[in-house]
Amino acid sequence: MSSSTAARLRAATEDLLLEQGQAATTLRDITDRAGANVAAVGYHFGSKDALVAQVYGDALREVSEVQRGRLAALPAQAPLEDLVRVWLAPALDPAAQESREARLWGIVQRGMVERSPGLLENLDSVRELVDTHLVDRLAAALPHLGRDELALRHAAVLGAVGAVATGGLAPAAGPLAPAAVDMLVAWVVGGLRAPAAPGPTT
Repeated sequence: MSSSTAARLRAATEDLLLEQGQAATTLRDITDRAGANVAAVGYHFGSKDALVAQVYGDALREVSEVQRGRLAALPAQAPLEDLVRVWLAPALDPAAQESREARLWGIVQRGMVERSPGLLENLDSVRELVDTHLVDRLAAALPHLGRDELALRHAAVLGAVGAVATGGLAPAAGPLAPAAVDMLVAWVVGGLRAPAAPGPTT
């Protein structure tokens, strides 16, 4: 079996994860889309779950590296609005919707929304990169928030933006108009700047 078979299986898996997510994607869906037989998945990847996990892992690493470069280019004292636009650029930029980055971002977002096992098992591989290059920047801009609360708000923003980008909020499905991008950035910034939750009372 050729490496082109493996490439077709990976491309088919990407397509299906983007279109319908891991839960709805069967081994037969993948092999039919790739024009391959079921045995090819075992030969090249070991199992369907291993193939899905590899596709998710590669997508996470690729989009994280692009984001790291983008964040590194942003001045240290940039306003929070600029940081949010850079952080969420693949989901917010209508001009980028057809790019490789937007495609992979869509796969990751759908996986986050549905809590895909193949994605979750790969999160540790990018956690240090995210913490160092994004969460540290957010922490510097939001000194009133502790790390735990900042991490929760970070996860909530990703979930909400993922729902918009993957059609979970039907009125906003599809590429966002510039006015909608501005509204979404304002909402994210407002949520991030909100006062810290009160501590426990004694």
